[in-house]
Amino acid sequence: MISPMANTMYYPAVIDVRHYFRTTEFIVNVSVSVYVFFTGTAPLFVGGFSDVYGNRRHLYLIALSLFVVPSVVCALVKNVWVLIAMRSLQACGSSSTQCLGAGVISDIYVPTERGRAYGIMYLGFYIGDLGGPIIGGYLTESLGFKWIFWLLASLGCILFLIIFFFLPETFRRNNISSSLQLSYTLKQAFQKVNPLIPLKLLRFPNVALKIVYMSSIWAFMYVQNVIIPTFSDTYKLSSFTIGLTFLAPGIGYLIGSVIGGRYSDYVLAKYESEHDGQSYPEIRLKSIWIGSILIPISYCAFGWLLQFKINLIFPIIAMFIGGTGSLFVFNSTITYLVDSYPEFSASVIALSDFIPCTLATAYIIMTVPIRNAIGIGWLFTILASINLLSISCIILVYFKGKNWREKQNTNGNL
Repeated sequence: MISPMANTMYYPAVIDVRHYFRTTEFIVNVSVSVYVFFTGTAPLFVGGFSDVYGNRRHLYLIALSLFVVPSVVCALVKNVWVLIAMRSLQACGSSSTQCLGAGVISDIYVPTERGRAYGIMYLGFYIGDLGGPIIGGYLTESLGFKWIFWLLASLGCILFLIIFFFLPETFRRNNISSSLQLSYTLKQAFQKVNPLIPLKLLRFPNVALKIVYMSSIWAFMYVQNVIIPTFSDTYKLSSFTIGLTFLAPGIGYLIGSVIGGRYSDYVLAKYESEHDGQSYPEIRLKSIWIGSILIPISYCAFGWLLQFKINLIFPIIAMFIGGTGSLFVFNSTITYLVDSYPEFSASVIALSDFIPCTLATAYIIMTVPIRNAIGIGWLFTILASINLLSISCIILVYFKGKNWREKQNTNGNL
């Protein structure tokens, strides 16, 4: 929850931040972009380390410390470049908790329960994403933007204490090969914590194709987040009302996450009951077709509704449907990857965040110029077309993924 909340709470405050530090809009946008970038980058380190060495509980505590301390500094800082640096560290700490959470779920749940478990985990993620703009707007208006960071630091401290006192170590070392036990040579130690290790998963076509498809969905989300604030011009909305508008996709994310997770588990359990308890991860992909149809239709409609300035209620409905479809697909996709590579669960989550988040910077920068050049309707039509083409990646994985995996021999090592 803290990772998306720390990001979205900041959006309503960017104007106040610019005035406080007497800086430019570009510099303030850098403080937004670096958070997104490091949200995708940091888990590469933590995910690989967690899957090799375990100690997920200790890594949780370190990550939360790395979140709390920069949050306090952000509340006290008087230099915008220090703020940007602290936002980077803040992102490293908060985003690491997400891939660690995926690892914990992989440790304690069997495959037929993981879809529901991931649904609950991402429910917290999107509650933070949903409430962030509203809370951030209220704090900025009533107490000042620095109280955003005081609140985040307080939440981080609470989570630190909960994990310290109540979360046991979940990692089962006997799940990994003996060759991966802790080595004391400098070379082997570097190799085991090498952040490039999760990238090696891309050599597996079922992983690479899945992430291509997921990235096309993230494109919709990031572009939409950039477009929503322009409602102040199109529909003459206040900043607080714009914050409320984020509820539409946010509620869709919540519903899609919960229902998608349950439906994913249902599809897998039904197949097992019909085949003497036997199944394989690709069966779970049967649950994504509903969402994969809703996504391009709803987002394309969203673009053209804005293009022709149709009553705001219709773009809001489109955002809700798109958000529901997106998480319906996301949940099953993430669970499929973890089921396929349970020994690299944290690395898989880290990789599935890294590539879309790295592309997010380009999405943010390119959205406004492209919209100004061809119009928002055609912008979302292009994105919808890319998404439709990328569905072929899912179809390939569904039919060929099992054979690909059977030919892969990781032996517990990338």
